[in-house]
Amino acid sequence: MKKLLTLVAVLFASATMAHAQFGIIGGINISGTTLDTQNIWNNAQNVTLYHIGVAYKWNLGMGFALQPALTYEMKGANLGSTTSVEGWKLADLDISTKSGYLELGAGLQWGPDLIVARPFVMLQPYLGYQIVASDKSSASVLDAVSFNSDSYNKAINAAKSKLEYGVGIGVGVEFLKRLQLTLQYFKNLGNLYNNDGSLSTAEWETVKDIKSYNGVKVSLGIFF
Repeated sequence: MKKLLTLVAVLFASATMAHAQFGIIGGINISGTTLDTQNIWNNAQNVTLYHIGVAYKWNLGMGFALQPALTYEMKGANLGSTTSVEGWKLADLDISTKSGYLELGAGLQWGPDLIVARPFVMLQPYLGYQIVASDKSSASVLDAVSFNSDSYNKAINAAKSKLEYGVGIGVGVEFLKRLQLTLQYFKNLGNLYNNDGSLSTAEWETVKDIKSYNGVKVSLGIFF
């Protein structure tokens, strides 16, 4: 984390040596998840959360621009299942999962400058670190002496992957070099949970097939 913040500071400081604009960005994340199997989770719903942060935009010429950004991203999903695993017999097990990441993105844009507006396409790989984990579960019917919702929630929150990495692709339009609106599809890579041995067999069985977040984000930026 210290190295990440140092890198951001160096990038921001170097902006004074090039033609660049500082910006404030924010918007909504409509996120969900994908599953390795439909046998465990039969209902996955998107949730709408938010992102906010700062960015720098370098104009590189020939229609290209580089726009690194440091944002706080809230992503999540609602999951439901009717399942039976070793040690537990559960019906209607629901998990509401949310994660907050400090995320560094490196957006590359290309589009023609039409004076009043600049439409563009964009590619944005990103790397993030989880600083908030908020998973809550409920089971309306169960037959398992060992199942406790509070301890289960604590266990799966601790098992969430701290490192987030992925890529986004999208389109946008910039007005008068000041106001920027973007629509982006993003996909985190890897699984949402890791088992370091702290989860029981039954706990791991309920989350092992859940991939990390993906979805759509809409952002509005003001540049100075």
